[in-house]
Amino acid sequence: MNQSPTKIEKHISALEKKIVKIFDNNACGHNIDHLRRTLNFACALQQKEGGDLEVIAIASFIHDVHRIMQSQEKRYVAPKESLPKIRELIADLELTQKQKDHICHCIEFHEQYNFGTDKVTVKDIETLILQDADNLDAIGAVGIIRCVQYNATNNVPMYLPNIPLYQNEYDETAIANDCSCVHHINNKLLRLGEHMNTKSAREMATEKTELMKAFVDMVVRDWT
Repeated sequence: MNQSPTKIEKHISALEKKIVKIFDNNACGHNIDHLRRTLNFACALQQKEGGDLEVIAIASFIHDVHRIMQSQEKRYVAPKESLPKIRELIADLELTQKQKDHICHCIEFHEQYNFGTDKVTVKDIETLILQDADNLDAIGAVGIIRCVQYNATNNVPMYLPNIPLYQNEYDETAIANDCSCVHHINNKLLRLGEHMNTKSAREMATEKTELMKAFVDMVVRDWT
């Protein structure tokens, strides 16, 4: 049975007070606005696909703590490394221990891609929805903006026309995985739509994917 929106809002409000300043300082696309949008996508998917709303909402709102650690430490930080901090953040929320463990599970496995080195292995709907919600915010118009932001922060060129566009096995452990922003959109973001876990997310991804295809085509056409 879904929990009431009032209880969810209470959880999110408590968490936002703890993390808003930390994430507002992040300039690479993994900021508080991304967390809010991911939360909205996750709750919308839950309404259609089911699952524990409390687990889904909370996991989606704090899933990127490892990104802050990564920015601070200047190295790849796996989501699993953030779990001690996650447990600290949710310690005083009115949740069962099973829910708290499930939130950590969702966050640990949310960065899996079937076209990457770490294939999707999870089957619980809560983690699958978190994966989809996070990926929905990585594509479309906002996804393009975030990609430019992230690559600029990591000193990755916007486009290198001398290197053909490719789609190879994606490796999340590389902070700047592709040689340019446009290559990253082509190699990762354009593939997310067809690899969404849920039917609802695949439908939501269609228009976003078409926009990105048009963007890549226009950049390639207009660059020279």
